[in-house]
Amino acid sequence: MASQSTAFSTLLKRFRARAFLTQAKLAERAGLSLDAVNKLERGERQTPRCDTVYLLSRALKLNAQDQQALEDAARHYTQACGQLTTEPSYIAALLTSLTEMNARQAALIDVFVATNVAADAAASPRPIR
Repeated sequence: MASQSTAFSTLLKRFRARAFLTQAKLAERAGLSLDAVNKLERGERQTPRCDTVYLLSRALKLNAQDQQALEDAARHYTQACGQLTTEPSYIAALLTSLTEMNARQAALIDVFVATNVAADAAASPRPIR
């Protein structure tokens, strides 16, 4: 087991325990599998991808200093990806797509409500004068 993976696994366990999270809850928050978190903590998986380090940092709500420590523990990955202080591009693109989708959904709901209100008004009997 390499010293870098040991340092990474040790830090990951420490940060998870400090956040009072189970491995399952951390995996859920980070969008990773329980098996992936388990193997990273045991040092069995020695190649966390840069986006995995970022997702774990976010799920653990690490401050800048702790995030940097986790990145440094996986140094050969962060060098390949650059600093992980910003979201990987595919995450930013996904968030943009979701925001646009939510806006379209809100517009469709407005049209649906307006259409149903108009239909209800047309179907209701007219008051006698």
